[in-house]
Amino acid sequence: MNDRDCTRILRTRLPHAWRPFFGSYGRLTLTQLAAIPYVLDGAQVVLMAPTASGKTEAIAAPVSQLHRNEGWEELAVIYVVPTRALANDTLVRVGGPVSDMGFRIELKHGDRPYLPQALDWLITTPESLDSLLSRRPQMLKSVRAIILDEIHLLDNTYRGDQLRILVTRLQALTATQLKIHLISATLADPDAVAARYVTSATVVAIDGQRSASLQFAANHTDIKLLARTKGWKKLLYFCNKREGVELVARDLAEIWQPYPVVAHHGSLSRQRREEAEQVLREARVAVGVATSTLEVGIDIGDIDAVVLADIPWSCSALLQRIGRGNRRSGKIEVVGISTDIATQRVLSAMFDMVTGGYLDPSPYILDRSVVVQQIFSILFQQQGSGSDEHELAALLHHLALPSEVKAILNHLATRDWLEQKSNKWFLSTTMLDKAERGEIHSNIPDSAMYQVIDVESNQQVGSVAGVVDQVFLLAGVIWEILDVHYPVMRVRRYRGSADPAVFKRHPQAGRYTSFLPVHLRR
Repeated sequence: MNDRDCTRILRTRLPHAWRPFFGSYGRLTLTQLAAIPYVLDGAQVVLMAPTASGKTEAIAAPVSQLHRNEGWEELAVIYVVPTRALANDTLVRVGGPVSDMGFRIELKHGDRPYLPQALDWLITTPESLDSLLSRRPQMLKSVRAIILDEIHLLDNTYRGDQLRILVTRLQALTATQLKIHLISATLADPDAVAARYVTSATVVAIDGQRSASLQFAANHTDIKLLARTKGWKKLLYFCNKREGVELVARDLAEIWQPYPVVAHHGSLSRQRREEAEQVLREARVAVGVATSTLEVGIDIGDIDAVVLADIPWSCSALLQRIGRGNRRSGKIEVVGISTDIATQRVLSAMFDMVTGGYLDPSPYILDRSVVVQQIFSILFQQQGSGSDEHELAALLHHLALPSEVKAILNHLATRDWLEQKSNKWFLSTTMLDKAERGEIHSNIPDSAMYQVIDVESNQQVGSVAGVVDQVFLLAGVIWEILDVHYPVMRVRRYRGSADPAVFKRHPQAGRYTSFLPVHLRR
């Protein structure tokens, strides 16, 4: 049976609402041909496939068909993504066909915290799912399927460990066995990753990365000349650090004028990031400069070339970055900035490895700070009845032995975060107050941040931390501080030169590490 016959047969089994989204001329991609039958037949799937190969549709479309065929009721499907921006983009991609099938689909994340009482599909982040599970568990009892997208960005981090426990807690709520699907473009060991989230899964791994070429340029001016020679209209630069993004965007703005140059990183306000994404989608000629915030599959249009301003942190990061180039065509153009042979050799070696199919495996190291955070979240969910030690140990068994859970509970009680009554554990009044304010659902470490407000527009530009100069660079613009009253810093545009602001970075260990007994801290 050839691909055309397979496509014809699969299309008869898929919702009509999805057909315009399947490849050119309505044909399924190789990724979709490989994954869809397994999902329709009830298997749990780990899908690893190249960027721009239709992974989202390969899982969401057959899940929606099962939703219809089996008559799932109320909130039935949860789609989890790592970032708010990707949640917004996923709604654009799947919201249309899901809505056309008659299902109600909504977003929930930090920028969209409220939900209607009635819905069928939910797109959310791990932290918002944690909040919903603690505050409205009855709403989740009808869930039948959960899709974990871009799982490589979460796995082997405190957010991934949190998600593992959330899946366990969600399964404990539901009356039927959950179907769990994982999606990624970059997994060095998909079987090991799958085992952390699902007991039994079919791994669908699609080879065949798009062809890519790497060349080097000495500076930004040479890259502009190269773009003019090759007819490139849109370029996307990647930097490892936010300060690097600001510096590169500042330099490019002068070289590329009058064409727009936009910066994109995690310390910019949501409005600034969305404006940058819109420029890259809609402008005829534009340059974007970003950290890993644009490595994931946010729609920013077709990028003619990817420029590596720094050597990526890993082969997986390199694969994600070059995957953003020419998503609608077969050839990826990559330019590395380098003036020395050593850098060129390292980048060339990494490039050869990823284009040859190699991904660097990282040993899994669990983060027990998640145990503390999840104890708080579970007890907030059970605040009327409390939970005993064995119930908590059963939910947390992925991350801690029963003896370790016991030690953590007793330690938290000595610090007055918990209290025990008749062999049941409860949040203390202090921690309950924090929970009511929504302060327990994230394990991302706190940052003492200043909100930078432009006095002319009264809009937030972004956030900075640490000591800042009177004049600093943020979002590609130089600002002068007018006054500071924590947590607000009021600024106005300034003519002149300046260094980037200082941006707070999250340590690798989770926020609640200091709440652990000393012998259990990483």
